[in-house]
Amino acid sequence: MAFRPLLTVALIICAGIVASLVLFPTLSHLSPPPEVTTADTPTVDPSVPAPYDGTKAEPTAVIQVGGGRGGLPIQVWNDSPANRTVSVALLHNASGSTVLTRTEPLPPNGTLRLEIRSPGYLLEVTDESTQTTGTYPVTTDQFDCNSRFAEVRIDSDGDVDSRTVATNMGC
Repeated sequence: MAFRPLLTVALIICAGIVASLVLFPTLSHLSPPPEVTTADTPTVDPSVPAPYDGTKAEPTAVIQVGGGRGGLPIQVWNDSPANRTVSVALLHNASGSTVLTRTEPLPPNGTLRLEIRSPGYLLEVTDESTQTTGTYPVTTDQFDCNSRFAEVRIDSDGDVDSRTVATNMGC
């Protein structure tokens, strides 16, 4: 009868191994970065909210991160009467990699739009003339039933700040 306790232990170990193999890819912090696409002649989705509709130029490019629709639109805005060059880096928290680096010349009042389909990123925006960097984290609380639109603004002094505009409805 010594065989039965050994069989029980072996079955428990096997069940643990199988559960680990099934759950590990789901829970892994080493998941690969998402697909990134860029449209240099953008057509902005009309369903994306724009709190300052008509006050800014069309974006010079639209960068989409991840597949599907929806997500969090982020607008990088040159709130200045002068031309400005900005660098944008998007860090993917889960893989620890940089999924996007781009340097973009923005005209006065010009914009660059990012459409991020899932949470887990840190956006870094740098004004090249002053080397001032601002960050904007893309977190899970930005992906609920409320509609959101984020803006990263570079003012005429080169200061970088951000804010999020959201509807506030019960989910």
